[in-house]
Amino acid sequence: MKKDLVEISKDLLKNVSELDDIIDSYFDPITDITDTAKDIFTPIKIVHSLYTYNKKRKFKSFLKSYAKSLEEGGIDTPEKTRRLYSYLEKRKNFNFINDTIESAINSKSIYGSMLLGYFAGKVFSQTLNITLKELITLEALKELNDYELSYFTKIYSVADLSKTINVNDYKKELGNTFLYEITISRLIQLRMVEEAPILASGKPKGSFIASEISEDIYFMIQDMGIEKELIDYGLQ
Repeated sequence: MKKDLVEISKDLLKNVSELDDIIDSYFDPITDITDTAKDIFTPIKIVHSLYTYNKKRKFKSFLKSYAKSLEEGGIDTPEKTRRLYSYLEKRKNFNFINDTIESAINSKSIYGSMLLGYFAGKVFSQTLNITLKELITLEALKELNDYELSYFTKIYSVADLSKTINVNDYKKELGNTFLYEITISRLIQLRMVEEAPILASGKPKGSFIASEISEDIYFMIQDMGIEKELIDYGLQ
């Protein structure tokens, strides 16, 4: 299986331009249960079809971003292949890649699936050591929904990340800050950002300190070229 993961990743790079068709052909459309099926099966088939379609979209988003990241990292030299085999000999590394794939398919967000694909390719191609930081990133990208990722992106696109950030200081750029405050609570809960310390005057709502994890995710969004798309999503 470990050898398969390396070879599969290399094969993806050879077929990047055909990934859409390859994935579509893998997911066959749902067929009738029986020609004489009663009406009760109709809603079941519809729900199952929607479920399958949603999983397919997330899997496709993951694979395309994974291939893009591998392409940038480069894995097709003999020396790099040997490093990847050695990397996967460590159980925690192999398990992490598998967990990332599973998380992408079951994520709450299409954008989360895309980011998990790019993240997995980055970890794999650069043979990064798996630490708590990578585990927190994985969990955050699985749990955030599209709107939360959109609000996160917009905050990071306007805020000064070197200072304690209070979204109320950016009302001109963000507009109504209520939804951004909710998003910040989620980011703190998922350990993506640090909660701002309580001051003598109290802690203003919507305050936090950017972390290396959150900055890495924002830079991935920029590298993938989906920053504007994510910002616009929250405006829809």
